[in-house]
Amino acid sequence: QSTDMSPASSTASLPVSPLPEEPLFFKDGIKDECSVLKLQLKERDELIAQLREELEKAQCFQKALAAQADKSTQTELVG
Repeated sequence: QSTDMSPASSTASLPVSPLPEEPLFFKDGIKDECSVLKLQLKERDELIAQLREELEKAQCFQKALAAQADKSTQTELVG
């Protein structure tokens, strides 16, 4: 048996390197998740904009009804 412990002669002590596909899969998974999150964010922003628009319309409608109700309860001045 040889007592030479140089790295070139000993392969048992070398760390096992991961498969090259593993980091690529991991990166693809992160890219996919990022794409999904961006899409969800876009959809959320669109929903917020839609709800704000509906709220503004409802508030305008409510103000119009309130103004109409105020006019209907006023009495006419007879001169």
